[in-house]
This record gives sequence, structure tokens and C-alpha cells, in this order.
Amino acid sequence: MLELKNYQQRSLDDLQLFFHRCGEHGAKRAFIEQTERPYKTVKHFPDLPYVCLRIPTGGGKTLMAAHAVGIAAREYLQAETTVCLWLVPTNTIREQTLAALKSRAHPYRQALASRFASPVSILDLSEALSVQPGTLKGETVVIVSTLAALRVEETEGRKIYETAGALMAHFSEVSGQLSDVLEKNTDGTTPYSLANVLRLHRPVIVMDEAHNARTSLSFNTLARFNPSCVIEFTATPETTHDPEKGKFASNVLCHVSAAELKIEEMVKLPIRLETRPDWREVVSEALATREQLEAAATKEELATGEYIRPIVLLQAQPKHKTKETITVERLKQHLLDDCKIPEERIAVATGGTRELEDVNLFDRTCPVRFIITVSALKEGWDCSFAYVLCSVADIGAAKSVEQLLGRILRLPHARRKTQVELNSAYAFSASARFMDAAASLKDALVENGFERVESDQLVVQNTASQPTLFSGGNAGLFGEVVQTVPEVPNLDKLPDDLRQRVVYHRTNGTLTVIGAISSDEAKALEGAFTTTAGKEVAQKIFVAAGGKATFTSVVGRSFSVPLLTILQPGGQRELFEDQYLEQPWKLTDCDHELTTTDLPMEILAGQVGHLDLTKEGRVDIQFTRHLRQQLRLVGIEPGWDLPGLANWLDRQIPHPDISPSESRLFILRALERLHEIRNLTTEQLAQQKYRLREALSAKIDGHRRSQRAKAFQKLLFESADVIVNDTPLFCFHFQEGNYAPNWYYEGSYTFQKHFFPVVGELKPDGEEFDCAAFIDQLPEVEWWVRNLERKPHSAFWLQTPTDRFYPDFVAMLKDGRRLVVEYKGDDRWSNDDSKEKRQIGELWASASRGNCLFVMPNGRDLAAIQRVISNSC
Repeated sequence: MLELKNYQQRSLDDLQLFFHRCGEHGAKRAFIEQTERPYKTVKHFPDLPYVCLRIPTGGGKTLMAAHAVGIAAREYLQAETTVCLWLVPTNTIREQTLAALKSRAHPYRQALASRFASPVSILDLSEALSVQPGTLKGETVVIVSTLAALRVEETEGRKIYETAGALMAHFSEVSGQLSDVLEKNTDGTTPYSLANVLRLHRPVIVMDEAHNARTSLSFNTLARFNPSCVIEFTATPETTHDPEKGKFASNVLCHVSAAELKIEEMVKLPIRLETRPDWREVVSEALATREQLEAAATKEELATGEYIRPIVLLQAQPKHKTKETITVERLKQHLLDDCKIPEERIAVATGGTRELEDVNLFDRTCPVRFIITVSALKEGWDCSFAYVLCSVADIGAAKSVEQLLGRILRLPHARRKTQVELNSAYAFSASARFMDAAASLKDALVENGFERVESDQLVVQNTASQPTLFSGGNAGLFGEVVQTVPEVPNLDKLPDDLRQRVVYHRTNGTLTVIGAISSDEAKALEGAFTTTAGKEVAQKIFVAAGGKATFTSVVGRSFSVPLLTILQPGGQRELFEDQYLEQPWKLTDCDHELTTTDLPMEILAGQVGHLDLTKEGRVDIQFTRHLRQQLRLVGIEPGWDLPGLANWLDRQIPHPDISPSESRLFILRALERLHEIRNLTTEQLAQQKYRLREALSAKIDGHRRSQRAKAFQKLLFESADVIVNDTPLFCFHFQEGNYAPNWYYEGSYTFQKHFFPVVGELKPDGEEFDCAAFIDQLPEVEWWVRNLERKPHSAFWLQTPTDRFYPDFVAMLKDGRRLVVEYKGDDRWSNDDSKEKRQIGELWASASRGNCLFVMPNGRDLAAIQRVISNSC
């Protein structure tokens, strides 16, 4: 199964936490508590969870959606199976999604199936019209459709709402509460329709490319299926919320930045743009660039074995009645006659000509290197071999450039290439106005899900005065500096770390340097040249690397912070991570009784008690309870005994650190104790098995945390020698390319000392902002970094007994000491989590012997930061 990227896993973890909170508090409160943003209710389904995961183009939305179905079933519906209505915007995407999900070898199907113990069935609408009750009750069923096909004005849509004889068995035992949820005909009869089958089973709705379905009609259509929740996936969620005008904003639960996609090697960035006034010159440059890319691809295959055939997407102009345009036909003739391109290398993809159908562009024998389109290659067409976008129209005036741009962003095989040319995308425009073309490309990037602050740095200029696309001295957002050099440098003289980031291209006489370089590294680079002209180029590279914009150190060097290490028996020094987990412990030696605090049920009444809820909160909670109750009514509940229930619970609770024999015995003892002490029958326990799962999971986790805390304390504070010093191997290095915020500070205050020009994940007001501004203004501070949460490759961290601790701010003082600041409001300063963090932070500072400082200000007592700096001198 395809392993999730860090940002994908983090986003799905956020979704899982949200659904878990929905069961406790309802959707609105859960969203507000998790995001600290208002929840925008959609009138068509006011109570159910309706959230969006914002993932830029190339970020793997479909793979994440496949995982999300199981997360919703487990955490929100508390069901072993579910029905999912998977909606896509076009028939092309529908066909692709169906094919992928039906193939057991495809990563999407594997991801979906991994979340369920029962079988998974994938259906299109025609197949769903004859689905049998046993399938819906015993399997997870995913129905893939376009939203348009579900509308009643469509022929296929009408069938969904009409009686179908094959579906009558679903309604044979429906009565009472269940019959009330069914749609009725105007004459009061109940149609035995697929729509009503779905209403019974409360489908999870997955909305792929959700920005395409924002009208009131779309939401009315969704509401007819009585969904349990709606999960949107899109790069560009709707932000305007004006229900009176039929505009409904998405509730964005999490979003991913371009920097994260770049670090995870998912996309080609930056985009190198060149403009020429004549369209023939633009085509010529695009063809020349493709040839250079193919040469680079040949080297890549020799070095790594990976095959890439770079493809150019050529955007022609539509036909016009009154003026001459560069049409598809004219552009193809130019390629054939003037550029001497063999016809088998050209494919046309327009509404009327579909020469890419049934063509595998990844096949080594496929000859296609040029694809001509107008706007047909929009959502749904995907080939990571597409590297070059060439618009014979003025990109500044092209309306469909955002769709085409998304087609050249994916990096083949999601793996960075050794040939740096293959890590960028390329765009050419027939325009005399570079700024207009660049602005249009930036707008297109925003339309593909990137932040505006990122897009301003993602488009790199390449002017007509530069002889080749790879010879410009422009540094993009992620720090590749390319310069033409007058001689062949001797790169063997470079330090190993620098040598790995410097590439000389003999074909065009250019040198590429990846990442920021220090003044010492600049001197080493000068030493690789023998002539004065060569040494001057080395200085230019240093200036360019040190003066780059977003995500690049403004001082041209890395910022290192010592990590916490321990000396193991035998004298081996190790980074302190989770060595304490090696301490053995037995779950069966721990208390197994579930108290009324652990499991506050009113089983005999068949109800769940709720305390201290607002009226609105109670409505949300009742929605969740009624939803789960309805799903139990239409489900099949097996006969239970205590050992069988214990086995089921054991399978439902992840415990990789505990053997099955230990966990099953612990769970069985807990069930037997409930039976003996609280007089609960096996049937009553089975009816509440999902609540039992949560209670037992929490109980086991509590024992786990307690045991880990003891082992952590013993190892770190009693047994091991703790070391904190500047050994490079045991330092975290803030440097170009590894700072990847989800979102960016956009306040009016201009920070002067932040190590990166863009400050990540800091709100423009509030106590944390005040703390950041205080640090920024301290005269002792050379520079500082807004540390990022839950990103071990992008942030400094310290291990605690429960997880990794990512302090809020890390600073370098002018005297060379490092300062770590964790801000805590006075209402949280004394809680257990804060005590745990202070303990490890103070140990880290103490072990550094004065080279590192740690402080946790108590609320507004920011002067504590100044006192720590002054008192530790």
C-alpha cells in the first residue's frame, strides 16, 4: 500500500480528531474548538458534519479521500461498514476513479480496503440500481457518480428517484422510525428507489473537486440522500458565505502549503516563465527546452533507472468568426512543416478530437511528445511527464490557463530528480508583457490551491536576453540558483555537504546550487575556479543564494540548535527519542475496571446522559445519536458472547506495543467486571460496543502513558547521561528548503529578525503574536524562527513521555546562545502538559551548560524572557 506523505497523514489525523469530537460535542463546536474559526452552517443539512480538506493540485487528494471514508465510518458513524457516495465533477474523472477503486492492485483501492475488515464493493450508478440488501449490510459500498447525474432533470438522475423492482427487498422490513426518513411521492406512497435506499443507510458523501458544486441546487441534490456527513476535497474552496445569495463557504478543516508539497517531492517548482512577442518564437523556445529536458531525462535514467519522456502542452486559440487566430490546426501544421516534428509525436486533445483516448503516455514505446489543446485538458487529465506549457495566446489574457497549469505540476513518481532541470516546470507565453503573463500564472497557481504569498515567488522570470532557459541567475521559492560559468569548476574541492548541492551542466555551461550557502561555502566555491571571472560568478551565486525571498535564510547560512542526546551504556551517544519505550510492562498487571467515570452509561434506559450542554450543542449531539441509532436499525447485529465481544473490541483498538494475548485478557476481565459489578448483560454491552471501544481504548492508553512516564523519568533523570552541544550530527538545522508552514502570517506588523522572510503559522493578533513581537524587538536577539507544530523535518523538537514537544519560538542570540520560548497563557501554565514541557525544556537547557536557554512565560509576563537572557549571562 502506498505510504502517506507527512502532510497527508497530518491532515487525515485532523479529520479523525474532528469526527471523534463530533460524537462528543456536535459538528459546530468540534470545528470551532479544533480550528478556532467560525463554522459555516449549510441550511440544507444544518446538523451534520460538513468539512473541507484543502489540498493543492498535485497533493494526492484522491488517495486521502480513500482513507477518509474509513475514518468517517470508524470515528463518527461507529460502524464496521458504510455506504459512500463518491461524487466527482466530470465523466472523465468518474471513469478514472471507478477504474482505480475497482482495481485491487491500485493504491486508492488498497487505501480504502485497509480501513475495513469487511469486503469493499465499488459500483457505478447503473450497478447501484440493483444492489442487494446483503451487500449494503455486510460490505462497505462506494458508489461513484458525477453530481450532475444525480439531478432529477437528467435521465439517469430520474431513475435514482423512481421505484426499481430490484430494490424492493430493501424495504420489506422498514417500519416505524425508519419509514419516517423515506421520501414520499405526491400521492403519499413510498417509491422503492435508490435515493430511498441511500436515505436508509445515511451515506458518507465524498466531494472530489468540491469547488465545482457550490450552488443551492447542488446542495438540494445532496440533501435528498440524507447523508451522515460531507467531506470535501479541493485545492480552491469557496470562501464567500452568503446563503441569501446562494453562496455557501466551505469549512476548511486543514490546508497544505506549496512548501510542504515541495519538501515531500510531489510537485515541480518553481515555474520558469519566458515570454516572447512572436508566437513562433515561443514554440521554438518550448521545443528547445523540451529537447534539453529529454537530454536531462536520459542522464536521469542512466543514474537512477527512472524513465521520463518530457511532454509539451501547447495551448492553441479557439476559432473566431471575425479575426485570425492560431488554431489547433494551424499550430499542428506549424509543428509538422516548420519544426519538422514527426506526426506520430503529436496528439490533439480537444472537445471534438480525442487522440489521447486509450493512450498510455507512460509507456516507453509511446511516441507522443507534444499535445495540442485549447482547454480540454482540465481536471481529470493527468500525466506527470508534462513539463512544458506553451501558450501561443497571451497567457495574460487566457482564461483557462489555471486548468492547464495544474497539468504540468506533478513530479514523476513523487521523487526529486538528480538532474535539477527535471524538478521545475516551464511556461512560455506569446506576450510582450512579462508582468501580465507572470501575474496570470500567479493567479493560476492560486486557483490550483497555493497561497498568494507563495505564488509571488513560484514564478521565475527568464527573459529573451538569456540564451537558454537554464542559464538564468534567478532563484525561485525553493532555492535553486543557476548561473552560466566561464570555465569547468573543480567540484572535488568542495566540502561534502556543499558538493552534494552543486551540479555542473557541461551541455550548456551552467552551474546549479541548491539551497542557501554560507560565506565559508562561498569561499570554497571560489576555490573551485581558477580564473577571476569564475570567482566573480561564485560571488554572484552567494549573493543570489543569500538574498532569495521566501523560505530562504536572509543571512545566507543555516541556523543550528542542539538536540537532546543521551549516552548509552558502552559510550554510544544517541538522539533522545523513544528509547524509554523499550522498558517492558504488562497490561494484565494494571487495573481493568471501567468505572462510571470511564463509562458513564445509562444502559437500561437505552439513552446517553448529557450534562452542561447548550441548547445548540444538545441538538448537535442528538443528531449524532439518532444517526448512529438509525444505522443500527438497518444493520445486522450478530449474536454475542463475552469472549467474542472481547475479540471484536481487541481488533478495534490499535495496540502495536501490546501482545494480543495480553490485550484480550485485559479486555475480557473488564467486560466480566462490568457484568458482575454493574449487572450489565452481554446484549447490553454489545449494544454499546463502540462506547466500550472508546472507554477501553482510553483505559489502555492511560496505563500506557503512566508506564511511559515512569520509564521516561527513570531513563532521562536517573539513569542516562544527558548531553546537549553543537555537534552537527545532533543538531536541528533551520535552513532553506526545510521550512514548510501550512499558512502564513499576514499582519500589518513587519518582523525584522525572523530567520525566514515569511513567518509561518502565526495569527496577526493575540498573545502568541505579542510574544513574537517581543522577541523580535529584543536587542540581544540576532534572529528567531516561528517553530512549526508536528513537523519533525521542519522544526526543532524535544521528546516528552507522550509525544514530541515543538516549542513556539527558537532564537539565536548575538552572543551565540540559543533561546527556546514556549508561550503559555496563565490559565494553562500550571497544567500537567505545561509542567511536562517545562521539565524537559529546563533539562535541555541545564545540560547545555549555559549555551542554551529555555523559558515558559506565565501569560503576559513576557519580561521573563528578558530575565532568563540577562540572568544566564
